[in-house]
Amino acid sequence: MTDEKQNVRKYWFADNQLIISTDFNGNEREQFKLADKNISLTDSPEYYHYYGTTVDDRIIYLRNHRDKEIFEMHSSSFDGNSKLLNTFDRPTKVLSKYDENRLLISQDVTNINQQISLYDMAENEIQTLPFPKGRFKNYTAIDDSQAIFISDYSNGYLNLYTLNKETWAYERITDFKWNIEHFTLSTDKNTAYLTLNENGFSRLYKFEINKRLLTKIALPFEGVIHSFKKNKDHLYFLYSGMSEPHHFYLYDLNDGLLEKLFGNPSIEAEVSISTGTYISFDDLDVPYYLYEQRKKGVKTVINIHGGPESQARPEFNELYYKLFKEGYQIAVPNIRGSTGCHKFYIGLDDKEKRLDAVRDVVYLRTHLINVHGADGENTFIMGKSYGGFITLLSVTQYPELWKGAVDIVGISHLKTFLKNTSKWRRTLRSHEYGFIGEHDKFMKNIAPLENAAAIQAPLRIFHSKHDARVPYTESEQMYEKMKRHGKDVALVIYENEGHQFLHTENIDDMNNEIIKFFNHLSDNNT
Repeated sequence: MTDEKQNVRKYWFADNQLIISTDFNGNEREQFKLADKNISLTDSPEYYHYYGTTVDDRIIYLRNHRDKEIFEMHSSSFDGNSKLLNTFDRPTKVLSKYDENRLLISQDVTNINQQISLYDMAENEIQTLPFPKGRFKNYTAIDDSQAIFISDYSNGYLNLYTLNKETWAYERITDFKWNIEHFTLSTDKNTAYLTLNENGFSRLYKFEINKRLLTKIALPFEGVIHSFKKNKDHLYFLYSGMSEPHHFYLYDLNDGLLEKLFGNPSIEAEVSISTGTYISFDDLDVPYYLYEQRKKGVKTVINIHGGPESQARPEFNELYYKLFKEGYQIAVPNIRGSTGCHKFYIGLDDKEKRLDAVRDVVYLRTHLINVHGADGENTFIMGKSYGGFITLLSVTQYPELWKGAVDIVGISHLKTFLKNTSKWRRTLRSHEYGFIGEHDKFMKNIAPLENAAAIQAPLRIFHSKHDARVPYTESEQMYEKMKRHGKDVALVIYENEGHQFLHTENIDDMNNEIIKFFNHLSDNNT
């Protein structure tokens, strides 16, 4: 449908026209285009653009310059003529068209919470709605007086709420102790289909709103639904499991039959997988997934996910599978600060509590040795983005524990990261990591860059030239500092990638280098 030289990041349909967004080498500065007519709706490559909605023959979107905190709301006609509507002093998103003249918008208050408002396009006025600050998504109008949405307002989990659009009164109508992840409402405005994130696993349900009736829909194996769409009498979803590569499925809502449409080939080797929890230093239960080698003295890799407001999921990961075939077991925890659990869990690593997350990793290592036969002399750690930062903290705070380490697009010093990341992102991330001028001493004390001399494990660092979230200078400065200290370190920077690697050849290159690196260290040990 498209023939773009750059990656198509997202797409939307408006008035039977296909709108796409692309960016340059993954730098996240999305530009909009009418794909059918090859008409550019934006032409500002120095700006980030965020699609909102369509009103008549115009699209409404936000844009933001990397070096500014101001978010500009624009209206653009399908011939590319753009008009500035308003500016906002904090990150702002269009959630939905509320009526013909008003938009429902969210504004970030912290890295987690949003404030919800109405923006009147005709009057250029903003009305802050009487909602608490919290997570808010999937607003769907039922009729002129009623709507539903998903939020964590009252019990810390993402549940379903009804809304009176005249009085703004809302009521929680589900009481899940897990988060709703995907949600779609049928044309009858009563039957909904949703997924719950239950300890990382996707559970699919039919929910009848009027009766408050929940019916579980069986899935073929334990795994993760990555995307989810409804079309007439069918559900379509992309699905994978720890030992099941990604496939696209069709579920017939009338006869209840599930059909696998297409996807990746099945894996060749049998994989032993398990899930569990362990007790950390302060009696906190920390969940993890394990690609398990059921023997003693096994070489073991701990991988830390990014975010930190994210979650490791029991999905298929090609690198884990390749490492497993090489004889490694791979543990993937959701240390404190991860999403997917109660909201309190997300804040347990904020600011001065950062090293508590590292202690979670250390306690996992001990648990794997005591319970899962991990070889204490052959334990490795790796992570991407925030996971890369935790990796660097682990090898500087507990240098004697690790045989080798891999940092992918990670942070080496919170203060330099905050100074060099986008200005609007700096404000939000400071609620998580600390504020410059207030937490400088703490940032310096724990910084891997400041403690590079303590590292004992060989380190391999991978980064990308167009990373818009964690500047590649974070990895360059860590590499240079370690070289000055005579440490075993290597750095690879990919010239055509952003924060999320997209090109198969680069992903394969990095994965192969990681496996070779671990094998070299473990072979030398024996």
